[in-house]
Amino acid sequence: MPLGIRRAAVLAALALTGCGSTTAVADLPPPAGPDRSPPLSALPVGRVVPLDLVPAVAPSPRRAAVDGAVAVVRGRRRVLEYRGERANAGAGPTHVVAGASRLYVVDTTGDALLVFRWEPELVLDRRVALPGAPYAIAVDRERGRLWVTLTATNEVVELAAGTRPRVLRTLPSVRQPNRVAVDSGSRRLVVRGADAAQLLDLAR
Repeated sequence: MPLGIRRAAVLAALALTGCGSTTAVADLPPPAGPDRSPPLSALPVGRVVPLDLVPAVAPSPRRAAVDGAVAVVRGRRRVLEYRGERANAGAGPTHVVAGASRLYVVDTTGDALLVFRWEPELVLDRRVALPGAPYAIAVDRERGRLWVTLTATNEVVELAAGTRPRVLRTLPSVRQPNRVAVDSGSRRLVVRGADAAQLLDLAR
């Protein structure tokens, strides 16, 4: 999506969301989704294999279990809900995962990773810019890492998790990287694209 159109979409979504808006779901814009990825401009890092040679990768979650409750991303309303509380979640949130002490929400339209704390209340703590239509997300709790795909640029980003996530590296991925998962058993990252899958060795 061209930058000008993306900025207009961000402003429109924020205007419709508002604080504590009671707008009917039918009146809200559709949920955000991945960008249509362009042709590859760089070779993917790691091993690239046909899709039928890797296990199925589940879509990134829109719900995350935390302390016996469930946090839910409401894509059309652009909010994160948890234990009866609601917090604005950017211009176009799509997925959420839970870390040791924070919830991480991908704001696809807003080109960002949003970091929420849930104690003593649900509050947005930090916004980490991730230009390129971030979409799929996976958490590697063993190593304290987050992995986020960028569908507008065919890349995958590794971030240090925690209260102040920071980008560690950005790597070329397969085209249309709509799914990502951490395989703890084999210690590898699986990025599933439109035509192929990418395998990265996390033990190195």
